[in-house]
Amino acid sequence: MIPIQRRPLPARLSTGLASETAKIVSSANPQQTARTNWSAATTTRRRLRTELLTMCARPSFCMYCYESRGTDVDHFVPIAHDPPRTFVWANHILACGYCNQQAKRERFPVGPAGQPLLLDPSVEDSADHMTLASTGHFIDLTPQGRETIDVLGLNARSELVEARYRSWRGVVRVFAQAALEKRAIGAEDVEDLRFLPVVDAFHHFVHDVAAGRLGSKAVAPEVPRCARRNLPTLASIFPGCVL
Repeated sequence: MIPIQRRPLPARLSTGLASETAKIVSSANPQQTARTNWSAATTTRRRLRTELLTMCARPSFCMYCYESRGTDVDHFVPIAHDPPRTFVWANHILACGYCNQQAKRERFPVGPAGQPLLLDPSVEDSADHMTLASTGHFIDLTPQGRETIDVLGLNARSELVEARYRSWRGVVRVFAQAALEKRAIGAEDVEDLRFLPVVDAFHHFVHDVAAGRLGSKAVAPEVPRCARRNLPTLASIFPGCVL
């Protein structure tokens, strides 16, 4: 899950969303009104999806799992939990059908103080809450990381784990080769890394380098050293990240 930078909406679309929100707030049955109006808003949903597509770290991919195609406009806070947020732009995430309809659905865990335990990719960086093992599995670092892994089934879907494993090995190979040749990571290397099966693996690799976690994983000792030397280049690749 790579942090995305949410962009302002066109004025006409923003005004339309505000109008729909006002209808829900004033309704005698906010949840029913929200569901009915969202279901009927086919043009609005299409326009929202178009806007979300421009924000993806990898074109057209799910903002939750980054392996499947983003087809649905998901409500980060589900309609059942907060109907007035149904048409709020900050509550919309591009998701694949599996993450939206089978994994997350209406699940929205919260902490004792009511704070969300599911990570919002437009607000938080998942690499602060989970790390990627060399097996392709995510390991939680915080309660938010643990709940996000569970709710989205990030370790339960074998195709995701396999894709992340292959991507992780691909990242390691690039740095191992650069270390062998005693050279810096160049533009061609970066392009190769950005188009691995799951770019999320590269994102987590960069954070592991910055946090000093890479040496504890199944990599040759020259790989972390090479990655550290190239950290300024790596830090510029994901503009939404704070290393």
